[in-house]
Amino acid sequence: MAEIVSLFGGDEPGGDWSRLIAVQDASAGLRAIVVLHSLARGPAFGGVRRVAYASERAGLADAKRLAESMSLKCALAGLPAGGGKTVIFDGPQLDREAGYAALGDVIQGLGGAYVCGPDVGTGEAELAALRRATSWVNPAQNDASRSTAAGVVSGLRGLLRVVFNDPSPAGRRCVIQGLGGVGSALAAALLSAGASVAGWDPDPSARARAKALGVELLDPAALVSEPCDVFMPCALGHTLTRELCERAPWRAVCGSANNQLADQGAAAALRQRGIAWAPDFVVNAGAVIEGVATTVGAGPQGDQSDVRDRVDHAIEAIADRCAQLLLRARAEDRCVSELAIEQARAALRGPVS
Repeated sequence: MAEIVSLFGGDEPGGDWSRLIAVQDASAGLRAIVVLHSLARGPAFGGVRRVAYASERAGLADAKRLAESMSLKCALAGLPAGGGKTVIFDGPQLDREAGYAALGDVIQGLGGAYVCGPDVGTGEAELAALRRATSWVNPAQNDASRSTAAGVVSGLRGLLRVVFNDPSPAGRRCVIQGLGGVGSALAAALLSAGASVAGWDPDPSARARAKALGVELLDPAALVSEPCDVFMPCALGHTLTRELCERAPWRAVCGSANNQLADQGAAAALRQRGIAWAPDFVVNAGAVIEGVATTVGAGPQGDQSDVRDRVDHAIEAIADRCAQLLLRARAEDRCVSELAIEQARAALRGPVS
């Protein structure tokens, strides 16, 4: 049985979260941390990330960054939800099925304060193990990759409207870093819209699927130096370093990866060079929009009759939100990342729309 080894909240020195829960289950080889950043607008939503972190400190830092990003994402999208994240410390000691089931027991014990979902290392098999222990999981009928990709395409249309005065991806050169579930769904949507798509993924099966779609596979060493209209980070975060952004041959950046900026120097370099960046927590909100709509937003009896229409409408609204943010940043001569965070934090303090 999983044991909660520590639990504390935002009154902890330096705390900026509602709850932080450290979990372990020796019989399953499970070590995990659950971070709930904000419950002010509703339950915390966020995926379960399974990574072989170098240390507990590294895992905690990742969980806190990602949970806060989810809070900002939910607030900007006007959702009755906050942000959360779970990290599992992967390794040979972990019995995956038993570990996820033990984690599910802990999540169930939170009484709906946290709704978990997929992330790096957590796919349908792991979610199935969670569902055997808790009902507070992204519904099985949801397609997080598809909805996330749809949100990125919507945000891209808003970005293209500002940068090129034309929202259509047709004829645009897009380079995707990461061709997994979201990246491949994004590639398919862009190719269908008439874009030229290139990219890379370290997984041979992902590359094969992408190639079958019509994606041009690039040399991984040359991926970030490939001239393009839009560079699209769709793998792990911190891709955008200052050094890279000072020399990158891109017109714009728009992708699904969380926490894309390695530091604010990267944001400054993008701004100085006139490379438009669509903040990740603005454009990658599709999955949480779908998750909230199909759980807390589904109606008193879980009525799903109009959920799909509401999800599609909310995802389409990302285009205008992204365009307005970029236009305001341009008009006020401000860094778009700072403006986006400012707006999100204001929304986080305000009423649910």
